[in-house]
Amino acid sequence: MSFKRIFSCCLFFSLLSSVFFSCASSPVQAQPTTSSSSLKEAEAAANDAARRLEEAMSGGSSKNTSSTNTSTTANASNTNSSSSSSRTNTPSAPVPPAQETRGGTQPRWVTDPYSVYPREQFIAVVGTGANRTEAERNGFAALVAYFGQSVRSNLEVTALYQEAVNRGVVSASENTRVREEIALASSMDKLIGAEIGNVWDSGRGLFYVVAYLDKATTVLIYTDMAILNNYNINLLTSMNSAQRNTLDGYARFKFAAMLAGLNSEYASVINLSGGSSASLNLRTVESLNLEAADIIKNITVTVKVTNDRSNRIQDAFAKVISAEGLRTRGNNPPYTLEVTINNSEVKFPGNDYIHCRMELSANLIENSTNSSLLPYSFNDRAGHNSYSNAETQVFVNAERSIASRYPAIFKEFLNSLLPW
Repeated sequence: MSFKRIFSCCLFFSLLSSVFFSCASSPVQAQPTTSSSSLKEAEAAANDAARRLEEAMSGGSSKNTSSTNTSTTANASNTNSSSSSSRTNTPSAPVPPAQETRGGTQPRWVTDPYSVYPREQFIAVVGTGANRTEAERNGFAALVAYFGQSVRSNLEVTALYQEAVNRGVVSASENTRVREEIALASSMDKLIGAEIGNVWDSGRGLFYVVAYLDKATTVLIYTDMAILNNYNINLLTSMNSAQRNTLDGYARFKFAAMLAGLNSEYASVINLSGGSSASLNLRTVESLNLEAADIIKNITVTVKVTNDRSNRIQDAFAKVISAEGLRTRGNNPPYTLEVTINNSEVKFPGNDYIHCRMELSANLIENSTNSSLLPYSFNDRAGHNSYSNAETQVFVNAERSIASRYPAIFKEFLNSLLPW
């Protein structure tokens, strides 16, 4: 088994779990709404899952032994210790020794990898390429495709994990390479535990390789990761009403939805590897995104503009904010978009036009902390035969710029929010 991958993923999920555990215990963070006994049982199940993943890292490879699971679908939200402890380690059939050959007659496994890697124990596919590296890459991609997953769909998840690592929220080591591996473990571009077996160089410019997974080991690993994700999702989405209707509450549900998306892919791996995810009680991406949308409808961002003209700039910003589902009117708003406009007259030698220069700065402020969350600026000038006409034109230019640029900036800000 690829222990580098297992190490990265184990470490990432163990640390992510510990971060969420600490968030749950903090008075300003999520307040679990479940009973203390249920929470303790779920925490115990998550800790057991983390321990098993750590053991998989150091307890031998799928080439020698494999764990079988008499209860591979422990419930992550109300799992009790008996379902976790029912897993036992028993010997698995040995992995056929990998063979590397060049030239000669095409091996049978090129067209039927299961002739070497039995279907009862393995999922095996063949990758080809102009060189061995390309063939291995294509083999791993073929395994990913077998489970119906898309690498591109996880790029956003990977980027957010990387941002969490960069902020020090998920910090495994001072070693940059290790930190990057943890973030990249979410991309699913190479399935955890995937191995390269037989290799054949045809001698005619084409390499063939077998990429395979041990089914039993794969079911165990991905079930444990789903259990950890389930617990983390519950911690993220359990909060008091005051915290819920904030951008942090919104970010928690959006991040939970991303974890649910990973769980959906893990479920595919589990089911197609011969296990069952039926009793994992996985929350869906759609349900979590709906709750996030409901939260954002109850968040108010007021827009205050200094030196506006007929509320033109205020209305331009308010339109963008409203389009994302937030309210722009309400009492005691948690957020304020503070906009300052400074206009000045500019004359150029030899030019009969009078110019108006606008310098606009906008900051999204969290009122409780007076923190700036999203800065934005606009600078432009416009000329006309009178200053009033020039000023009117520069306001038109500012409105157009806000309408064309700010929606993407504001949407990216919402999408990049991390729940810490």
